[in-house]
Amino acid sequence: MRLSISKSNNPYDQSVKKSEKILQRCGGIPLAITTIASLLASKPVNDWSGVYDSIGFGNEDNKEVDNTRKILLYSYYDLPYYPRLCLLHLSIYPEDFEIEKHTLIWKWVAEGYVLEEAGKGLFEIGERYFNVLIDRSMIQAVEVLYHSIIYACRVHDLVLDMIHFLSEDGSFVTASNSNRTSPRITARRLAINHEVIEQDGSVANSSVQQVRSYNATMCQFSMLPLLSNFKALRMLALEECTFTGSEQFFMKLEDSPYHLKHLGRLIHLRYLGISDQLRSLEVPKEIGDLRFLQVLNLSGAYIKKLPQSVGRLTQLKCLRFCGSSMEVLEWNNLTSLEELQLQPASPDFLKGLGKMKKLRELNILFYEDDNMLFKDLMGLLVNLQKLQVLMVIGWYGENPEPWSDYAGSVALGHLRHLKLGGLLPGLPVWINSSCLPNLCHLYVKLTATDSQDMEILGRFSELITLCICCKDGAAFPDTMEEGAFPKLRYLELKNSNQPRFVRGAMSNLECFEFTGLVRANGLDFLSLVNLPRLEKVDAQIRGETRMGIDLLPAHASLKHAVEIHPNHPALKVRATNIANVV
Repeated sequence: MRLSISKSNNPYDQSVKKSEKILQRCGGIPLAITTIASLLASKPVNDWSGVYDSIGFGNEDNKEVDNTRKILLYSYYDLPYYPRLCLLHLSIYPEDFEIEKHTLIWKWVAEGYVLEEAGKGLFEIGERYFNVLIDRSMIQAVEVLYHSIIYACRVHDLVLDMIHFLSEDGSFVTASNSNRTSPRITARRLAINHEVIEQDGSVANSSVQQVRSYNATMCQFSMLPLLSNFKALRMLALEECTFTGSEQFFMKLEDSPYHLKHLGRLIHLRYLGISDQLRSLEVPKEIGDLRFLQVLNLSGAYIKKLPQSVGRLTQLKCLRFCGSSMEVLEWNNLTSLEELQLQPASPDFLKGLGKMKKLRELNILFYEDDNMLFKDLMGLLVNLQKLQVLMVIGWYGENPEPWSDYAGSVALGHLRHLKLGGLLPGLPVWINSSCLPNLCHLYVKLTATDSQDMEILGRFSELITLCICCKDGAAFPDTMEEGAFPKLRYLELKNSNQPRFVRGAMSNLECFEFTGLVRANGLDFLSLVNLPRLEKVDAQIRGETRMGIDLLPAHASLKHAVEIHPNHPALKVRATNIANVV
């Protein structure tokens, strides 16, 4: 509950009583309670009485549901104009669909639902709208457990019914799915959900000349719509769709029903997103003619090659590509990028990276067996002062050489999420609380650690999750500063030595995941008692049977530590003998 209501004789007493009457009208329905609480929390207390009078609660037979709908409708009209448009846009999705946060916000940007503000990126503004909808309980946040990360949202059925009605009544979005009629031919924003799209079907043959937005979710296509028929299209989004037939593997591109021929004619296109199971989709070079394109989201589709002409898309703000290869692009033109995901990334992209000063998220995978790329990359990051997320992964085979260490300074005051998926010789000197003061999530793979490394990491005041994968074992200090790791909720140690938790450190840790090798002196987990908020322990204990290592004492120690812990955290143990692992 967002409100604290108490009996008093203060000037606001009548408003408090009115809020109690409002809650009584909710009839115990959780959605109604949370929505009205969110609404009242956003207003001065002396306005609460007016809210009650404005909603107009009914006394019908099904009054609880009716009152809930009235609360939702009042809350909708109380939203600021642009967040209200963003909420209506959610009517394109089917019921119970998990909507990925970043993809959704980029759609809002492309649709023009995000109002520009001086000095701020469009994604940042759109994210604020997203949070407004959560705070008002109009959408439900989906979080990564123990990570404090909201990665998606869902829409309650009653809210979805409301925005479907408002969207269709105002011709904002026209939806078609298995439970609804085919879309009207006058639709400007078309949403198709759970449909089988045949070449001669009603949806395929609907007039699309005036369609601005074509959204297909969880559909099965026998062929893609003919792109040359669209005259005003700004958004083309295919999410979790499948494509029937296997003839695509034997046809020429221009004869396949799955090609993107005529893509270059969509001169108004702002958003192109494809997430499907199509294995041979090719992006034509004409994509470079789409001079207004802001979002190119190909992360969910296997694209053979990213053409060189993508380098001409100077308005591009988000580029996500996962495929087999990419041509050399003119990266110096892509200075508007705020999000860049390349898997794989070609080394030539480093030439333009230093000019991408608006970049807030960078996610790259290197295939090349050249560990100097990491060092070169680190030297360019000083120019990216808006960077919040950095993920760098290397793919170097089973026994990779450690990446070349970078001894310079990487001061990124806004960086919140750092993942370094290549093997490093040790903890880099620039991973400290002075260079990265707002770091919340850290994943590193190290050859070795020492006790000083844990002391350095303990000084990060905002760190929520920490994952250390250590080739030779992660070392714990005998003592740690009082208040070390003050906000840490999730700790994962891979190939760790004896874990040691001291009283006063990691006081908010809730989940501990551990993969460790039992050596001759065994493992002792009794120090878990020093973690007062521990809720879950997930451990994989390994040992070499040929060395005569018995895993049972380590398993018993862990079980005993959990049993005597005041919280009795949930325990999952996987005991593995290395001799039995292939």
